[in-house]
Amino acid sequence: MGLFSRIIRTFGPVGGYEVARQICRSQPRILMYHRFSSAPADGKCSSKHFEDQVKHIKRNYNPFSLIGLMEYQREHGRFPPHAVVITVDDGYRDFYQYAFPILKKYDVPATLFATTGFIEREHWLWPDKITWLLNEVSEIPETIQIDLIELPSGPVSAENRPVYWKRLNDHALSLPDQEKQQFIGELTLRLNTAFPLSIPGAYEPLNWEELRELQDSGIEIGGHTVTHPSLGRVDEEQAKEEIFGCMESLTKNLGERPRTFCYPNGQPSDFKPFLPGIVERAGFYGAVTAFPDARGVAEPYLMRRHASGDDMFQFFKSVSGAELIGLQLRSEVRLGMGAVVASYGR
Repeated sequence: MGLFSRIIRTFGPVGGYEVARQICRSQPRILMYHRFSSAPADGKCSSKHFEDQVKHIKRNYNPFSLIGLMEYQREHGRFPPHAVVITVDDGYRDFYQYAFPILKKYDVPATLFATTGFIEREHWLWPDKITWLLNEVSEIPETIQIDLIELPSGPVSAENRPVYWKRLNDHALSLPDQEKQQFIGELTLRLNTAFPLSIPGAYEPLNWEELRELQDSGIEIGGHTVTHPSLGRVDEEQAKEEIFGCMESLTKNLGERPRTFCYPNGQPSDFKPFLPGIVERAGFYGAVTAFPDARGVAEPYLMRRHASGDDMFQFFKSVSGAELIGLQLRSEVRLGMGAVVASYGR
């Protein structure tokens, strides 16, 4: 933990978070979630922690969906004070089961970014495929060598499974989309397994009927591509198919209305300068990354987000603006803007 985080951990609960809230009153924070559960679980936000967070946002901030925030800014020429946006990626059904009832209870809007091919059950998300594969095997009979990745022979246990997952996931992220699918296919063969015909319940997506219910209840349904590739590793034509295809599917199934977009994976390496222009031409009002830096919400098609989940220190650091202040003090910018601005409106 860095010095600034140690200072925030010490002084945040005794007034530091309120100071940060006031300093950042005109700089909206966009929070990022993925999975939810009834009880604490790795990689998921539990119902108890999420309810505590939603209550805190309702009591101390001005909650918006992302499209609601952007429409306010367009109408008034400024952002509303103390604005906070809850965003959720991918479209897993556990959002509907655990998060949505809490948002509805406290009348707090949010934005859900849906991967439309996942919603239609034509694709399940490739990181889940890696998780499923490793959960299916208890032992690697002989050392597996694929590309630069080596999995040694021996038991697959609770201790080494996360290590193997990160190794495989990081390598898959580095590959062009087609090579990534080939890599996962080869891994499947080498582990002597086969994917089920339908998406397993642990990775189940929402369906269109549930998304319509969410939309009718004030949840924005935004776009997250068709198949969830890293858009930094596809060519311009495939990027257009992913982004325009996503909007077309959302419009066909949920009706025509303003929507925003989320770049899959969303790190600087998942970006190319032509992407914001494609997102804009597809009809999305704005877009978000999956990392924070000093730029905050300065660029409507590259708005930064702050991680949240069961870690309450991370939540308070994110929502109060303390994390944003630290990034601005260090002038930390992870994605340059010159080429991006030039690409708009192409």
